[in-house]
Amino acid sequence: MLMNCPMVVALSRWMERTVQPAARATLGSPVARIAGSGYACRNLYNLPNERRSQHAYADAVDLPVFFLADGRRIDLATGWGPTRRDLVAGVKLIPIAAKDTGSDGEAGQGASAGKMTAKPASATPAEQASVKSAALIQADPEAASKTPADLLSLPQAKFLRRVHQGACEVYTTVLGPEANDIHRTHLHLDLQNRNSLNVCK
Repeated sequence: MLMNCPMVVALSRWMERTVQPAARATLGSPVARIAGSGYACRNLYNLPNERRSQHAYADAVDLPVFFLADGRRIDLATGWGPTRRDLVAGVKLIPIAAKDTGSDGEAGQGASAGKMTAKPASATPAEQASVKSAALIQADPEAASKTPADLLSLPQAKFLRRVHQGACEVYTTVLGPEANDIHRTHLHLDLQNRNSLNVCK
């Protein structure tokens, strides 16, 4: 990840003060590495008429996954659990058969077992489409019987919420799954000058 110097300092501080203590407390293992993206010369949301993204100044990172020292992978897409939007919309997490796709976009062999997606109970096709990008819940043999409160109490959900909240103490902008569907799969962190009006969603 290519970042400017203030972002490197902020990332180091966040990892030391928030991420590692949260990982040890909730997951029993420190974070060995993170994966994400930093510099990218583009506008906000890649839209041609939007202003420049903080990524264009190497002043932002997008972090979708944390790799633990014990080999586990904790990612936003499968670990966050239901968002407030899901809960308000009455979304119920139900098992689905998610087809694997190759690099050419064609369906692969079989289905991804044990994954869940969020869909409203008795939803119309339009309602189902509105939550098509809902977060996947980490594989769990009993996940189908878990309530939203159960899912939010899972260690990975607790960890991700702690690191999100801790990031808000370091960065001027923090966007995650609660912000909107675009950020459902990653944390966006940046140091944009907001005249003390920080964004934490």
